[in-house]
Amino acid sequence: MAREYDETIEQHYKHVAEECGLSSTSTMADEITRESESKAILQFVSESLRNRQQPATIMDVGCGNGYTLQLLSTTYPEEQFVGIEKSKELRSLAVGRFAGRNNVKIREGDIRDPEFAEKESVDILICQRVLINLLDEADQKAALRNLVNVVAPRGTLLFIEAFSSALANLNEARGEFELTAIPPAHHNQYLPDDFFEIPQLKPWTTERLPSRNFLSTHYFVTRVLHPLHLGDKSLKRNSEFVRFFSQALKENVGDYSPLRLYMFEKTTGE
Repeated sequence: MAREYDETIEQHYKHVAEECGLSSTSTMADEITRESESKAILQFVSESLRNRQQPATIMDVGCGNGYTLQLLSTTYPEEQFVGIEKSKELRSLAVGRFAGRNNVKIREGDIRDPEFAEKESVDILICQRVLINLLDEADQKAALRNLVNVVAPRGTLLFIEAFSSALANLNEARGEFELTAIPPAHHNQYLPDDFFEIPQLKPWTTERLPSRNFLSTHYFVTRVLHPLHLGDKSLKRNSEFVRFFSQALKENVGDYSPLRLYMFEKTTGE
């Protein structure tokens, strides 16, 4: 069923597809954030596959132009991959990217639809900045239930999503330097801290995986230190200043990045 906000999301990602094509900056203009997310996802999949005896089916929900799937399917060619994308323009790019590839399937899907979970079954699920595109709390919760239902028991799930409390921390730091507050993007609705507290999800990590606040230092550099350095209040991504300090400083200081990393194992109980 269509929602009032669907047009906003559709037009945004139509523009992204036209502007960015197959670029890695599609849906994420910040190169360091994209690099950090991709590294975390590759590490997560590596750990998820570590003790498996059989090939896994790995789903990328909201796969966009297929950039992350390209990294994964190249790194793990023995596994099977499914990309779900609602935007027809982004989906078309992903389909073209994987033409002739037998281990990657791109499908249309709406994660709000209960029938979505009836059509799929996977071992590993990746959800990268997707739930925040649902501009209704009930839709966000329904989508989470559907995504969990897609995953086999003892399967693993990775979410990179944005949270209101971390944005508040970031804006408090900006306020100390008389920088204006940053609102969520027009096509995003950030999540509460307890969003993933449901019985079917058990927090899962290993010593080789990054921490939840893996982007915190980078966001403090780009949203607080860099505007002060420039002498104005603009946001400038991908500068040498940002790249240096984001690499030089410890990456997970504080809780200043709205984007957080959550990893789970699906429990066997109902």
